[in-house]
Amino acid sequence: MLVNFRFKNCRSFYDETILSMQATSDEAYRELNTFNAGAMLPKAERELIKSAVIFGGNATGKSNVLKAFTYMKNVVYLSSAQLPVLASNESFALKVGADMEESLYEVEIVQNGKFYKYGFELCEGKVKREWLYRREARMTRVFERNNGELKITGESAQSINLIKVSDATLFLSIGNNFNLASNVYLTDVMEWFTNARVVFDNKGSSNSLDIYDEKNGKYKVQALEILKRADIGITDFNVIKDKVAGSDPESIMKLNMMIQSNPDRFAGQIKEEDDGYYKTDLKTAFDIYDDGGDIVGQKDVMLFKESGFNSEGTVRLLDYLGWILAALDNGRVIFIDEIDSRLHFLVVDYIVKLFNSIENNPKNAQLICTAHNVMLMDDGLRRDQIYFTSKDSRGRSTLVSLADYTGVRKTDLFSKRYLAGFYAAIPDMMADRE
Repeated sequence: MLVNFRFKNCRSFYDETILSMQATSDEAYRELNTFNAGAMLPKAERELIKSAVIFGGNATGKSNVLKAFTYMKNVVYLSSAQLPVLASNESFALKVGADMEESLYEVEIVQNGKFYKYGFELCEGKVKREWLYRREARMTRVFERNNGELKITGESAQSINLIKVSDATLFLSIGNNFNLASNVYLTDVMEWFTNARVVFDNKGSSNSLDIYDEKNGKYKVQALEILKRADIGITDFNVIKDKVAGSDPESIMKLNMMIQSNPDRFAGQIKEEDDGYYKTDLKTAFDIYDDGGDIVGQKDVMLFKESGFNSEGTVRLLDYLGWILAALDNGRVIFIDEIDSRLHFLVVDYIVKLFNSIENNPKNAQLICTAHNVMLMDDGLRRDQIYFTSKDSRGRSTLVSLADYTGVRKTDLFSKRYLAGFYAAIPDMMADRE
């Protein structure tokens, strides 16, 4: 579970910014929308929220919150592969010298019953500082790295001197290559990043469809029930895989050339498996009726290959719905950008309520998403679950929780006051222009 995510000098955010999942003293929807994280946190900090929705105008930085976390996740996993992933950090672009200043990324998490604080600072493609702390009776250092000097609790200076870490690599990413007493803690944090899922609106590129075949089709059954509630018309679907290339270099080269020359031919999801590359798609089924309204047959439609039949909202929903169901099933964290893109309000509201539920979310999975539809504010969200992004005259984004505003009453219609400009700066589309 996520407790806090902190970042600085990243994309449109120059100042230090915190996305907190810690609940306030607000009593609204407390039984449904919050949960107790356990004794690994101080008593006053144990209550966490199950979901957070970020609202804001175009280009105010909503997606950049998720992109900041995505960057951190990618660095954790790819820096050990000697890839120049650190160099892809995008510091704030609208201030002279910001690219020479340090960028910060830090998470506070609970994994396998333990609390961890992990983070790093980098500048010009090099790690300047990196740290991991865990909490038992108090905060204890697992390791700390400062300008090349590495300290690992419980390890001798002689042992540490044998460990060489490139300034373009995180120690967290390679620490398990060494026989250290702290490996169990490194494994916990790596596992948390593995399980955390970020979903952007990249149709057909996220290799998400296989999940419908997992656990004997459990997620498929649940997805069909949601599709039925949404009255989308799909009565069944099946995952279809077609091998499009072997694992040898020549086959891979031919596949790349075919994709470049005719992308539509490979609509769907290309995924690497042991014996080559497969194109994954969903065969969706619709009932066919006669004049009397009786079902007389079935029409099969490929989700991606025949994308003109299903609506773009249906395609997007099926593209990430499996991951939502898996997050709920396993108590994981999922980030979704523009969750309401091309989807009816009632569908999105239902998804958010799946997380803000005792029955449907017994393992306390967490949803962090961005949205434009302000109606979501007024239907079952607490003030500490609503965030706003805005941008000042110098192009700097800010992220603020509704709970941080004074004078907000539980009975307020949040959406109306937001549109009136009470909570965050919004575009004035009616202002006179010279």
